[in-house]
Amino acid sequence: MYSWNIEKERSGLENALRSENLEFSGAFMVVQDLHQLVEANPAIIRPETISALENVLEDSRHISQTQSFFLYREAADALASVLVFSVDESLSKQSISSLKQVVNKGSGMQQRAATEAMGSLPLQIRGPRIHEDRSEKIPYVKWNDILKLNNIAGCNTPVILGRSLVASINDRSGNNNSGMFVVKLAFTEDALELIKKEAEWMHYLSSYGHLFPVRFKIPQPVQINGSYLFRLKNLPVSPPEGSDINPKYNYAMAYIAHKDYFIYPNDHRKARQLTKDKFGEVILRNAGLLGKLTSLGIVHSAPIPLFHNRVQRNRRTDHGIYEWHHGGRLDRWLHSCRYPNFGITGIRDFEHLISYQGSSRDLYRHIGSHILSLALVTGSYFRNFEADRFGFDEHGKPLDVRYLFDKSFLQELLQGIFQEYYNGFVGDKFCGDIPFDIEQLSARMIEEMGVDRHMEEMLRVADQMEMTENEFRDFFAQRGCSKEEIEGYKKDVNDITIQTGPHLGGFNQTISVPELIQSLGAVAAYCIGGRYLRGKKMNIEHRTSNIE
Repeated sequence: MYSWNIEKERSGLENALRSENLEFSGAFMVVQDLHQLVEANPAIIRPETISALENVLEDSRHISQTQSFFLYREAADALASVLVFSVDESLSKQSISSLKQVVNKGSGMQQRAATEAMGSLPLQIRGPRIHEDRSEKIPYVKWNDILKLNNIAGCNTPVILGRSLVASINDRSGNNNSGMFVVKLAFTEDALELIKKEAEWMHYLSSYGHLFPVRFKIPQPVQINGSYLFRLKNLPVSPPEGSDINPKYNYAMAYIAHKDYFIYPNDHRKARQLTKDKFGEVILRNAGLLGKLTSLGIVHSAPIPLFHNRVQRNRRTDHGIYEWHHGGRLDRWLHSCRYPNFGITGIRDFEHLISYQGSSRDLYRHIGSHILSLALVTGSYFRNFEADRFGFDEHGKPLDVRYLFDKSFLQELLQGIFQEYYNGFVGDKFCGDIPFDIEQLSARMIEEMGVDRHMEEMLRVADQMEMTENEFRDFFAQRGCSKEEIEGYKKDVNDITIQTGPHLGGFNQTISVPELIQSLGAVAAYCIGGRYLRGKKMNIEHRTSNIE
């Protein structure tokens, strides 16, 4: 039983928050005190407590204050604490309803505070322990030895795709391309660990394929004398000029994949482009798979490579990787979408999978990155109908290719991505209105993704000084500069600006589609919130059944 003094303190704090004369610092302290009181004494929570906190979160009186976000975050976190600590179901419903109201209708600091509070609700998600290949000796074998040891017959001469040797496998009836045999090479010591990890994940996921109710063709790793890793004696084909493959550093792993493993949903090559219906099926199925994997604590850390600034990868502590919740400019978005790590067969490149052991807040950010990747690849699907048209026209004006986008189909895909990811992550079908303005979002995506306004990239002197002379020249060569242009650039003298976009936003500026960032926060919050509520409901039902 709680004392009259605690009830009086609660009531006094709620009344103080209703006062129109309460200045900013006073409001923050009152909300902080009420938050602490709620967590220490959850039985004193009343509907009026939730209403008082909701009013603070929705009130714009203090929006001009430099530190206003901290006030809104404290109020949103207090509402989340009501949801977590209250045993009264009606109060829990009221608190989540208040948060969703701000997530759906709010903007700026207030909406961000509400999404991050929902995105921090505690979840019991822990990734699996996967069996590690502890072989002490790495075998040294020839290409044909690998085929014989794994009973792979009818294998054609391989071709080099990126850092892999890829060969089609004929089945026993002689039909071509019934599967793919792939040898993935490591370029560095770090890459060696990654390909080993990829094989281990393939083995683990193959063993638990029943967990995925939709098509997911998981490659089968092969072993050589009990080891996933091996060294390849003599490459069966010569690497092309300019390839990163080093024949002397020939560590590798191998796997057998479905024949469609290297078919991408948004291929820029005309002959390989998917129909609208097929693209829709592939993108939505992969949204569900990403959600399902994340729900199991298996997080794909790079569905596509996302950077705020690629050129500063070696100088920045964050390696230039894009952190969507900061809302900065997105570097070379079309380039990032060229070869996504998901396709017709499902999720790909398992070296980027991590067994998740972190907090809900970190999971919230991963979910946002997944949705962002899916949305960008969707945008690139439309752009790739005319993949050679980008940048500026002959008059120096940004190319306008908005006509390539089908707005109604884009809206259908954006809604489907959210719903399928939510269903996969939460384990329940999403019901109700989606938590973002799909009309506004689709219009703004077409406006910014369909007009190449932001093409500039800057190589600062500080970044040039981190490069050798060869790396300096390679930087420009990789970005399509001619030999004459490269000869004209002098290292360590001035910042150098080149056209490498399209980017979403100007160099070192904010993203040009802030509506997309706001939507990511709402979607990630709903996913975390939905999973939390489902778990809480199941716990209550379990306790009730035990009592009965």
